[in-house]
Amino acid sequence: MPQAPGKKILLIGWDAADWEMIDPLLQGGQMPALAQLIKGGLRGNLATLQPVLSPMLWTSIATGKRAEKHGICGFTEPLPDASGIGPVRSTSRKCKAIWNILSQSGLKSNIIGWFASSPAEPINGVMISDQFLHRPMQNDTAGDIVTDVVHPRALAKPAADLRVSTESLVAGDLLPFIPKLAEIDLKQDDRPLKLARRLARTATVQAMATALIQSEPWNLMGVYFDGIDQFAHEFMPYHPPRLDSVPERDFELYQDVMRGCYRFHDMMLHTLLQYVDDETTVILISDHGYESGRRRPPLNQGKEDPEGCHRPFGIVCLKGPGIKKDDRLYGASILDVTPTILTLLGLPIGSDMDGRPWLEAFEKPVTPERIFSWERLGDEKAGLHTEHTRQDPAEAAAAIEQLVALGYIAPPSDDARKTVQDTIRCNKTNLIRSLLGTPQESKAIPLLEELLAEKADNEWCLLTLARCHIRQGKLPEARNVLEKSALAMQQEGQVQLVFAELAFAEEKPDEALKYLQAAESSGGSHPALFNQIGHAYLILKRWDEAGDAFQKSLEIEPDNPAALDGLASVHLENNEPDLAVEKSLQAVGLIHYFPEAHYHLGLGLERLNKASEAILPYETALNMGYRKNLLHGHLAKLYRPINPQKAARHQKLLINSQRPRIYRADINSKLSFAETSPPKSQA
Repeated sequence: MPQAPGKKILLIGWDAADWEMIDPLLQGGQMPALAQLIKGGLRGNLATLQPVLSPMLWTSIATGKRAEKHGICGFTEPLPDASGIGPVRSTSRKCKAIWNILSQSGLKSNIIGWFASSPAEPINGVMISDQFLHRPMQNDTAGDIVTDVVHPRALAKPAADLRVSTESLVAGDLLPFIPKLAEIDLKQDDRPLKLARRLARTATVQAMATALIQSEPWNLMGVYFDGIDQFAHEFMPYHPPRLDSVPERDFELYQDVMRGCYRFHDMMLHTLLQYVDDETTVILISDHGYESGRRRPPLNQGKEDPEGCHRPFGIVCLKGPGIKKDDRLYGASILDVTPTILTLLGLPIGSDMDGRPWLEAFEKPVTPERIFSWERLGDEKAGLHTEHTRQDPAEAAAAIEQLVALGYIAPPSDDARKTVQDTIRCNKTNLIRSLLGTPQESKAIPLLEELLAEKADNEWCLLTLARCHIRQGKLPEARNVLEKSALAMQQEGQVQLVFAELAFAEEKPDEALKYLQAAESSGGSHPALFNQIGHAYLILKRWDEAGDAFQKSLEIEPDNPAALDGLASVHLENNEPDLAVEKSLQAVGLIHYFPEAHYHLGLGLERLNKASEAILPYETALNMGYRKNLLHGHLAKLYRPINPQKAARHQKLLINSQRPRIYRADINSKLSFAETSPPKSQA
């Protein structure tokens, strides 16, 4: 596939944007720019990763790789001299980002505000790093500018001149968000000031984007806005419908803030779109969603656990030449963004990337090229930092204060050594969580053992270690972890869930169901619990009760691929293949890497006598490593009348196999929620 140096891609990131907030605004005509983008292209859900922490997620977006490969595992990290901690740095990224790949390919990138982008990399183009935006706005002078946060350095002063300070905003700027601003005593209530600070920061990103999009050449323009996420952590509790924990007066004053935030982002989108032509591909994404309805946690709980406010699906919109129009994109993941950009620009995809290009989005068939890896290829032109790059401790301390002020992290301890150790422990926990439910999950086991060596009674580590052993088929090891600790005596829901999972693996569904019912009786109402109960009933051939359990799960979380696939299984058992196909399509539409759902989709299509259509989902499940013997048998049968050569190949690969169990121990990972309550992270 030839490289296309003249092509342009505008990539816009709206942290925490969610269709649940957007769709009512679209229907009311209040986001016209986004409506036009959707009308001329595709829209869909974008599946996030665990843990739902912005530095990890936006680095996965920029690399196409999970945290284990890219190395960014939290908001902060120890300083090189261990004197304290600082914001996570670009020098800690272990692989190339999309802008490095484009630089070594002779293409230009302008990147603004991306997480973990400081110190600014010397790329072919412009880099305005996240730490440049984190700096205080007051008293900016040439002497105050630290040039390593902007590349090229000559742009540091012009960029500083574009900053929008909080002090420059007037009351009229806040009225679209707080119509009753005049009724607030600003000496007693600092929420309008918090709004002004977030608004100034967001406006600064927009000012830099509109300047660079016109003045600097680019093939990729990447602009990251954290405004929606920042507004939501402070003001989503006041959004309608009113939560019981929110006073009536507060609701009256601040109920319009989030609607105003989304409309403001739509206005900024409209402006940016004025500077691109029809030959530019526009990609708008968010890294995750944000709870906006009755599932929001209470006011104080939401501030204490920001990650608990996040939903597992963000948004994606895609529009440009050769892209389908007014259509849907299904099964997209944040890992797919970089492979898709490479495909759009005619560059090969690294086989070590964890994502896939959205080939189904193209009007005409596209076959992307592949290389083994972009790493260690053309490094001299990639705009990478040298291994000697270091971060100044004083600068790190100032940046940490900004992260505390924004609410991303708790204030660090006065004890520097303890702070460093806590940060290392937290980032290791985040890395473990990023490995769970992936093909690399076994790598989590030694990390969990390291944490347990420090604190042997760490309940989360014990439960997670037991779960990992179960999924690796090491059942005696799992039981040993559970029974040789105090966990065996506990009756809380999370412990019961793990004992249930072990019982499933030991093929004791009746025993598993008892554990699950005990978890429900103790107040458990997480969708993952009802998914487990549903699968227990499936194994016990109690189809109606299974269906009821999956429906309960969907009532709590409608975008729930595990429950949808469970209902597909129920419909297959009830000889309702048309309904099974419907549910399976919904499941794989939410998460592409879901081999069980692809298999159930193929089975439903085969039972509807749509043999040729069943081949693709069967082959997809096979390529994901699911039940190879079973799938070779299905494919040999389906290929026999239309392609005897392929049929013979699958027949040759087929060996005798047992009928598969319906239940898979890792099914709930497809819900994209942590299966046990993790320790509080630096969310």
